[in-house]
Amino acid sequence: MSHGSASPFPSRRPARILRLAGVLAVLAAAAFSSASADTNSARYKFEGNKWLALDLAVGDVRAETIRFEWPATLMRMKTGYKATVKIANGSSQQVRVGIAIALIDKDLKLIGAGTVGTTLGTIDPGTSAQFTVDFKDVTARLEQADQFYIALETR
Repeated sequence: MSHGSASPFPSRRPARILRLAGVLAVLAAAAFSSASADTNSARYKFEGNKWLALDLAVGDVRAETIRFEWPATLMRMKTGYKATVKIANGSSQQVRVGIAIALIDKDLKLIGAGTVGTTLGTIDPGTSAQFTVDFKDVTARLEQADQFYIALETR
């Protein structure tokens, strides 16, 4: 067996490997930058069945108002617990958002939570969108809500 000093790779292969590594690095950087997210949150006094003003923003994207809609009986059917949140995009670029809401009672115990976000598409610059957060699996004590936390995340 001969162990000469000749390279086992043809001379073009290192250039291809370097080019492939460069392409992978660019793709990884693009994925990282689009995956970055900013989040902000705040706590507010809970009031059901009325629009409440919010002072919550991530950059130029703002959660402006929220309305908790507690069940009512319509045509013998009980509606569910939900919150409607209006988000305004004051930035110069399209954004995707995520919203999380946690409800707490007077003893600061968690009594319900829900999340929602953009799944397809984005919110265009200078426009607004409404999101509905459903509270559907843990509802036994939602009538005792005293305060709520809301988190807004932009991507």
